[in-house]
Amino acid sequence: MLSAAVAIVAIIYIVHHISSYFKQDMRVEPVQSAEITDAITVTGVIFRDETVVYGEKEGGVVRMYANGEKVGKNAVVARVYDALNTGSSELSKIDRKIEILTESNKINDTSIKNLDAKISRLYYTIRLKSEEGDFGTVTEKSEELLVLQNRREIIINARLNYNAEIAELREMRERIISDSVGEGVEVRTSVSGYFSGYVDGYENIFTASAAKTMQYDELAALLDKRAENTERTEDGYSVGKIALSPVWYLCAQTDRDTAYKLSEGKKYNISFPMASGDETEFTLERIVAENAGSGAVLVFSSDSVCRDVGSARKQTVSVTKERISGLRVPVSAIRTNDDGSIGVYILKNNRTTFRKIDIISEQDGYCIAREYSPEDEGYPEMLHKYDSMIVQGKGLSEQTREDDETTGYEIRIFG
Repeated sequence: MLSAAVAIVAIIYIVHHISSYFKQDMRVEPVQSAEITDAITVTGVIFRDETVVYGEKEGGVVRMYANGEKVGKNAVVARVYDALNTGSSELSKIDRKIEILTESNKINDTSIKNLDAKISRLYYTIRLKSEEGDFGTVTEKSEELLVLQNRREIIINARLNYNAEIAELREMRERIISDSVGEGVEVRTSVSGYFSGYVDGYENIFTASAAKTMQYDELAALLDKRAENTERTEDGYSVGKIALSPVWYLCAQTDRDTAYKLSEGKKYNISFPMASGDETEFTLERIVAENAGSGAVLVFSSDSVCRDVGSARKQTVSVTKERISGLRVPVSAIRTNDDGSIGVYILKNNRTTFRKIDIISEQDGYCIAREYSPEDEGYPEMLHKYDSMIVQGKGLSEQTREDDETTGYEIRIFG
């Protein structure tokens, strides 16, 4: 009888506490890591030393190198036929697929966590641009997403590469070429450098020397210039161009306040919505301020060749100023205790416990809190990854045993 009475009391005790939790409308979720990217968006113009490659014949052009690929002097960069039976557009699609798979094979970081973070950011960007109706960027970002998903496939399934698929596409390419009309005329380059199939007529205008000496008013003046007719000249018909050096420049117009949040000589990662692949590291060479106004021009340089970046001379780019990582904490979950310490409540051993947080940054309704390691002073009092954080609840207080000295905390919303 006594054991039955004890059991009934225990059940009543458990039911009481469970019902009290429901009355509080408590919601708990595990603490996770997060990252905030502090970036600025500007419109940049590409400057580099380039020379156009001409062929003697007009017709169907078969380019022998991918964009951004290094070529030697006197290399055959293209073959020109009277016509391509399937059309050059089909050949371009195959070349594009080959480039995507080739880029997919390049894996420098095997961390799934980092890769998934990039994929997540791309999903968000694609969704946002789709809602804005910017379908050009959606297409470009979708190809970048495909590269990342292919890399994930290699890492997850221990796959070696996509060489078999690339070989099959190259066979298709060769079949198209063999069906071409007329004898293919070779086009060779007179210089070594980095090949691109895009020619826009600004090769002699947006040069490296122009970027190095750029003044504020000169960028607008250069943009006002009309493109030269480089498609057909006395030298022949253009089939592409060669960048003479891996060094290239990006000049972007902005305002003084934004410009001076950056530092000359510092390296920044810049992403190009119209180019596939990872971010490219640039050095901010100069900040050129407007003499009698609030404008400024940022002059960046890089020696990292970015595939397809030459497809558009003028592009909207994102310059990453800083990445802040830590623990993700919703603002609604943050409290202060009687000591004035900022923190959150967690559920530990069926008891609510207060944990301090050190806020680094705040954005979009949540904060990034510093993630302490066991070696750091005060570690036991701080919030930790995977703690069961109470993100919603009323009348919360720290629950302790009767012999503990801790008292309950008054709830005050922070933020």
